[in-house]
Amino acid sequence: MTPSAPATAVISDLPGEAPPTPVVAAEGANGTPFPTPDYPVVAPPTINPDDPLRFTWPTPVVFPTPLNWRPPVKSIPISIRPEDHFWFARPIASDNVNYPLGSYRYGSTYFGQMNIHAGIDIDAFQHTPVLAAGPGQVVWAGWGLFFFEFGREDDPYGIAVAVKHDFGYNDQPLYTLYAHMEAENNLFVGQRVNTGDVLGWIGDTGNTTGPHVHFEVREGRNDYFHTRNPELWVAPYSGWGILAGQLLDEDGHPVTDTPIEIYDAQGRYIYTVYTYGHRVANPDDQWRENFAISDLPEGTYYLRATLTHASPVEATPEGQEEALLVVGSTVTVEPPQVQVDEVTEIIEGQVNIIAGQTNFVILRSGTGLVTNALPAQTATPPYPTNTPTDTLTPTNTFTPTPTRTPRPTNTITPTRTPRPTITLTPSRTPSPTRTLIPSTTPTPSWTPLPTLTETPP
Repeated sequence: MTPSAPATAVISDLPGEAPPTPVVAAEGANGTPFPTPDYPVVAPPTINPDDPLRFTWPTPVVFPTPLNWRPPVKSIPISIRPEDHFWFARPIASDNVNYPLGSYRYGSTYFGQMNIHAGIDIDAFQHTPVLAAGPGQVVWAGWGLFFFEFGREDDPYGIAVAVKHDFGYNDQPLYTLYAHMEAENNLFVGQRVNTGDVLGWIGDTGNTTGPHVHFEVREGRNDYFHTRNPELWVAPYSGWGILAGQLLDEDGHPVTDTPIEIYDAQGRYIYTVYTYGHRVANPDDQWRENFAISDLPEGTYYLRATLTHASPVEATPEGQEEALLVVGSTVTVEPPQVQVDEVTEIIEGQVNIIAGQTNFVILRSGTGLVTNALPAQTATPPYPTNTPTDTLTPTNTFTPTPTRTPRPTNTITPTRTPRPTITLTPSRTPSPTRTLIPSTTPTPSWTPLPTLTETPP
């Protein structure tokens, strides 16, 4: 019996994908091909007449799958590598789209057309239940979460829910946020929820162009400037892994808003992931990454990043030295003209994605791609964050007590005590300095008249 050739399963929902390879029908023991319907067909085993108890099973057949199919999600928590922290379940159940929208990932600007994204978008069908990613306590439910003003219906998040979880990270509390819902599930602040509880339903409230749930992971403080990439926190699919890394310049600084192309082992284009923008997006405490993409089936991939450098070049006229200009007896050297050329550098290399964990790489200008590296090896400076605007976040605590504390700062009015300094008015005593009028005595400077007596001699 000739075994059937296995078909290749492709990630057909990603852009630039080649059409699926046709599935070759399996053959039975008599060589008759079986049809290939949507359900698995198992061919009977081949019986060896010399050894009736030994069976030879045919080669398995890979059947085409729906475009949005994914393997089962691994149970949480999971942390194969010490740096991993897949502690959250996906906020959408596996019977619907529960993976990030690839064109607007964390830290992305949607090709320069949008604000930097502080979370991920999952565009499941409208009315789909939105589930709690972990156990905790509701700290917000309803309109106004972005501005921390209850009931504010022009809030960009629309109807949103925030949960403070029972566990933290690095001695910091963890929060998850679920935005743009059509309704929340009659929640109240302080209510306890467990993993999988229905928080609300997917909608399109707030600043959005269509139904989806905006999902954020926040660390340390429940505000817009303390987010982390959710793709490094939600459990991966069984047999799939995550790619994270750093794209650095020659000095070891993160390179922002730069595309990195991903190809599969056959050289087919899979996707383009962009490095984080220069504000809002924060790297993971462990990985210090500035790009990440989840949901890659285990296997070999190729990365290709294109960097453009500005290289100054001295433009001296051919066959001439620096011009000497003679001005009087002074000789000056005319500086050579400088022009800037763009130099393109391509960094590419192979990476292996191991299922169930974060796979880390470094792409550095002048060095190339470094695999099996750890963030500690780079000694990278902290990724630039919007720290100056962090001072605005205390107003986001929306607890009235701290905001009332500024009232004592009205005691700044005692600074009116400088009024005693109005005693400077006696400094008007300089008015007696009008005695300068006698200083008109320089009129005696007419004394040069006696000098006229010198004329007789």
